[in-house]
Amino acid sequence: MAKSKSDILIQPTGQLVTMENGTQYFVCGNNRIKISEHFAAEGRPLGELIVDVIQHTAENGASA
Repeated sequence: MAKSKSDILIQPTGQLVTMENGTQYFVCGNNRIKISEHFAAEGRPLGELIVDVIQHTAENGASA
């Protein structure tokens, strides 16, 4: 489904919430998603990770 120009300009409205026990959630409207993994500060750039996923998928013949 093609996005209209107005759909592209809408800003995300979610926020990061940290509970007293340190658990983090991304909250957007009535949806709450528990954050259980983080990228390492000194880790590999996102672009490299995406390339690895594409290569792995191509090598293993996975399809959508």
